[in-house]
Amino acid sequence: MKDLWKGVFNLYRETLIERTYAASERQAWLLFCKRIAKKRHVSERQIMQIFNGDRDNFSIQLEAIFEEVEE
Repeated sequence: MKDLWKGVFNLYRETLIERTYAASERQAWLLFCKRIAKKRHVSERQIMQIFNGDRDNFSIQLEAIFEEVEE
């Protein structure tokens, strides 16, 4: 089951806040990068290089955990 993740990204003096459902933080990061690239009309690779972890320009936090409950 996928959890809800919140990402805050600082891109060229602009703060972008996104949310997505993903199975892990790494998957959420990838989905955020793809979404930002599409909105900015640039390649996914370009955005991934900007947010590769070398700089403190983004954060990803778990916002909600979903679990399956058997009845």
